[in-house]
Amino acid sequence: MIRVNAASLVESARVGADSLRSNPLRTVLATTGVIIGVGSLVAAFAITDGVEVWARALIARESSVQDVVVTARTREQVRGRSVAVHGYPVFTVDDAERASIEVPGVMRHALTLNGRAETEFLGSRATVQLSLATASLADFAGLQLAGGRFFTRSEELRGAPVVVLGHRTAMELAGVHDALWLLGRTIRIGSDRREVLGVLAPPVGGDEPDMVAFAPIRGGDALLEPTGAARTPALRLKARSIDAVDTLRADVVNWLAERYGRRMEKLDVSVGTERLENTRQGMLLSKLLLGLLASLILAVGGIGIMNVLLAAVVERTREIGIRKAVGASRRDIQAQFLVESVTVTTAGSAIGFAGGLILAYAGTAVFRRLTGAGIFPVVHLSTPLIAVGAAVLVGIVFGTYPARRAANLSPIDAIARE
Repeated sequence: MIRVNAASLVESARVGADSLRSNPLRTVLATTGVIIGVGSLVAAFAITDGVEVWARALIARESSVQDVVVTARTREQVRGRSVAVHGYPVFTVDDAERASIEVPGVMRHALTLNGRAETEFLGSRATVQLSLATASLADFAGLQLAGGRFFTRSEELRGAPVVVLGHRTAMELAGVHDALWLLGRTIRIGSDRREVLGVLAPPVGGDEPDMVAFAPIRGGDALLEPTGAARTPALRLKARSIDAVDTLRADVVNWLAERYGRRMEKLDVSVGTERLENTRQGMLLSKLLLGLLASLILAVGGIGIMNVLLAAVVERTREIGIRKAVGASRRDIQAQFLVESVTVTTAGSAIGFAGGLILAYAGTAVFRRLTGAGIFPVVHLSTPLIAVGAAVLVGIVFGTYPARRAANLSPIDAIARE
């Protein structure tokens, strides 16, 4: 380890800085590789972090990644055969309300019962995926309406004969008319007649994968096509954040155990964080790959700095000899060249950091323009720390050999050399 006192270090820094100022063009050329490397590193991290934030928000908004879903297990495998389960809990609207109050960390709740149903209007027919649900489903799932409204809590409690259609369903039933033309009209679902309260907005980026419709859960069982399997409502609870999903799941399990005792073994508690974990792994791999490429650029820049310092040792051999003759120690000479190397890389990292931010903002602006995705650069505290750390590391690693070579020069031979 190189040890110098504060006065010697300051003097070495002054001598190194004077040398850099005396050769500005060479200094700029030496820092170019570091500037490009640090700029690439900062831009890569800022953009990938921004993409990860956007992806997490997109997944949380358009998927069930924040949801904890509790369903009854109506059948199970026994010795390779599927047998019916009896005595499982069946959730009610009151159960859903109690869960939202008693389970900590619940942001929203909903009770849903899904199945297929036949719809018809003026001779147009469509088989839809019908979700019988509480009125809270609109906020729970973030449903966006193109027109009309979702059914209210009051309409849910009294089982009002109303329905909300998905955009694709409305287009199918409306025929030659616009989807919103169905608002206020009465369609047939199964053997029942229901007023269309609202039509969902089409999803961004394409059509709905399925034709869907939504109706109040109370009194809606008769709308669904009969099946051979038992059909039970699912209790859906949304965590306050993606990171709180596992905690919410544990709290839900405890609540079920207290409420249902041994019968909770006939319930399945599931979460949908697999998609988020896959996204996180993909972002991490992208960041590591871009970081590796930026590190290679930094290594190239470090080699350039080492060449410049080796040339400086040859040019300043006489100066080194004079400094050693008047009392400068071997460590002083090493410190001088190491400080010079670190100064070059630190200056390059500062310029590269600013350039990387500019590149990140410009790059994300192009991405938003081309894709319409709301991607913005995100700079964590670790990003500038990594940039500075990388610059100092490159300066030390690639400045050590020239510094040792300068320190090992004999004072007499160095002074005598022209």
